[in-house]
Amino acid sequence: MSQDDFFLTNLELRESNEEGEVAAGLSHDSMKGMALLSVLELAARGVPRGAVTIIHDAGDVGERYRSLASVLAGEGWAVALPDLRGHGRSEGERGHSAGLREVERDLGEIQDHLAYRMPDAPKVLVGVGLGALYGAHFALSRPGTLAGLVLANPLASIPFAPPEQPKGFSKFFKKVTGASMGTTGYTGSLLSGDGEVAAEWDANPLTHDRISLRAIEEAGRALNESMPRLTELDCPTLVLRGNGLAGNAEFATSEGLEVIDLDGLGHHLFQGSDASRANDALSKWLNRVLPAPE
Repeated sequence: MSQDDFFLTNLELRESNEEGEVAAGLSHDSMKGMALLSVLELAARGVPRGAVTIIHDAGDVGERYRSLASVLAGEGWAVALPDLRGHGRSEGERGHSAGLREVERDLGEIQDHLAYRMPDAPKVLVGVGLGALYGAHFALSRPGTLAGLVLANPLASIPFAPPEQPKGFSKFFKKVTGASMGTTGYTGSLLSGDGEVAAEWDANPLTHDRISLRAIEEAGRALNESMPRLTELDCPTLVLRGNGLAGNAEFATSEGLEVIDLDGLGHHLFQGSDASRANDALSKWLNRVLPAPE
């Protein structure tokens, strides 16, 4: 699959206030009040059977999931690889998110974009790490939107370090705010046991270890409020568990919730020499719950 098969879309989205809601001050005469969200897309080969959006992890970037996108496109799925705000080629301060409401809005815009291109096709979200928490929150917040949800190594706890409190005289002049930066602590070797993948993460100019206090707090809210409610989802849900960076979450399975353990795969289980195991598990599940039309 050549790089030219992918095409880039920039979605014009409304800027957010501190709570993640739409900010005031939109100007239709300029880009004031707007933010560009970069989405790498890949068309399905053959007759499209639906659309898959892959939500990357903290500090991550959508283009790292090109290989998975190629597999899915070969099976009839159109694929969207967005860079969330503050990540990759999208606008926004590196590592900052105004919260779950902002992420929900952005994912909704992506689904609307895909629905415009394929109005009747089923939509599936695949989230990795923090992206899995975002996916669960979106599915619970917008019932009836998705035909399937995949959570790949969803965070079982929040491993991120908040910003340090000012010390000495600086505490009188500096204030920790929601936009203050902490760190994910992510390094290539923590995310993957594959040396090539680890080196690529560390050298990639688009990946980073920045995460704001607001993003950390909202990640915790998604973990505590959304993950315990997976059995309430109205769409088939798959949890893929490798060697999760923050441990492996335990789930009460149900008729619509399936858990597959992929022992030995790293936190970013869709990358590396053994990624085919995760790709195959995802493909087989999609073929079973959302079979291609005959």
